Amino acid sequence: MKKAPDSTTKNWRDSNAVRYGLISLGWILVISAIIIGPLPGPGALIVSPVGFALILKNSLWAKKRYSRFAKHYPQYGRWADWALRRKKVKNTPPFPDILGDIMHMFRRDDMNQDMP
Repeated sequence: MKKAPDSTTKNWRDSNAVRYGLISLGWILVISAIIIGPLPGPGALIVSPVGFALILKNSLWAKKRYSRFAKHYPQYGRWADWALRRKKVKNTPPFPDILGDIMHMFRRDDMNQDMP
């Protein structure tokens, strides 16, 4: 028979040792994704988001950086909230226009000018 949890008992997942262990595991996964990136296959695309999710769920430093990023770029923040299954997302947002952002970086201002 299980005991009903009360406010005085602490869950083992709430301890600092487990939290630091999960942060360390997240950084190990991110670094390993960089190492296995050149290998064929989608390994790095699977490993790196898991590592970033572990870091974001357990690190106050990462949460502060993420909140600043989400304020400056709300379309990317909504998509990341959906991916991390955060509660403030009501429905699935559209994928951000990454191609449009890349094309904006490399646009030429002299496209409609006549040649001398």
